[in-house]
Amino acid sequence: MKAVLLDTGILLRERHARDVYHQTVVGAIEKLVYMGWNVYTAPQCLQEYWAVATRPPEARGGLGLSVESAAKDVDNFISTHDVLSETPELFEIWRGVVRDYRVLGRQVWDARIAAIMQLHGIRHLLTFNTQDFVRFDFIRAWSPEDVDGLLQYAKMNQRGDV
Repeated sequence: MKAVLLDTGILLRERHARDVYHQTVVGAIEKLVYMGWNVYTAPQCLQEYWAVATRPPEARGGLGLSVESAAKDVDNFISTHDVLSETPELFEIWRGVVRDYRVLGRQVWDARIAAIMQLHGIRHLLTFNTQDFVRFDFIRAWSPEDVDGLLQYAKMNQRGDV
């Protein structure tokens, strides 16, 4: 399955045209769609987006958006990207991931992203935080700048699950 999950930082830059990485993100997503990839996000990423978007601008990267603007953004993401379902099995998968990969502290949220990817059989993540996901050997994290590398990797590994 040619599928990629968009991490929260990707959504933030996809939305904000003034961000220095906006064009890079939009171009990467467009290229993946053009090449026949399914582009997903997760409820957790939408929740994290809301948290950052509605946080005051002076508070750790907040965007200072109103509830109405954030809601409109989330609606837009839902209409343009498939949202993965969170099933009851997700918790048990997450528990295994945090135990097996010895995850500590705030990294539990990255482990939850990895767990939902494992649940749905998605092996590729588009993120600005590739190093945060290196430990999870069942997924591959790619930056938007490396989308050509992802496409080349997929071409070289012409298996069904890429």
